[in-house]
Amino acid sequence: MDSSFDRPSRFLSWAHETFGDIALDPQERTMRFLEEAVELAHAMNIDAATVQAIADRVFSRPAGELTREVGQCLCTLELLSKALNVDANSLADDEFFRVQRIPKEEWARRHGAKVALGIAR
Repeated sequence: MDSSFDRPSRFLSWAHETFGDIALDPQERTMRFLEEAVELAHAMNIDAATVQAIADRVFSRPAGELTREVGQCLCTLELLSKALNVDANSLADDEFFRVQRIPKEEWARRHGAKVALGIAR
């Protein structure tokens, strides 16, 4: 991938075009990030009780500083990727191109299902 490729900006543009203004909502983005983190934990065979115990511990403490938490999330994912011997940037590029092949109507259906469950806006 050429160094001028700004995946985060292009991905956000795609999300805004696909989902509308909700894609720009930081709380919605955080819920989608949390969903992916839980799916990653599930793929790593972390059980639901452990996920809940982690959530309980986090919410028993004062909230962290936003920008520091973003940095910690990215660092932690990079460390996991190295431990798994996978290239996170290449995987993110692959995902960027994969999701764009899914029809907009399918994304609307998926998002609507999440809204109905109360896990999206």
